Amino acid sequence: FCEVITVSWLKHLSGPVVRVLLDYVDHVMLCSKLKVVLMEQKQWSDICRLQENARCLQHLCRLRIRRCLGRLRLRSPVFMGFLPLPERLKDYILYREYDLLDRQRSSPG
Repeated sequence: FCEVITVSWLKHLSGPVVRVLLDYVDHVMLCSKLKVVLMEQKQWSDICRLQENARCLQHLCRLRIRRCLGRLRLRSPVFMGFLPLPERLKDYILYREYDLLDRQRSSPG
């Protein structure tokens, strides 16, 4: 990953990509090569904050639930439809707060 995202023609994407990826993991060590590139990105302060501080319990629970459900179940609308959880919790597990397209469709106006 580090070798690909740090090539000269992808460097501008490194900050946004790493920032999003950090939402899907607990804690990762960033290699020195990637750190140098990330320091030049506007997302660097967010990335540092996420790396230096422990993730909130709510987020860690989301990661654990997702691990228990597994990738195939998470991608199955049928399975998720029958899962006996409140819709708000299903939305949280599926990271729907980041689904900008769905937000635009459901917003009035």
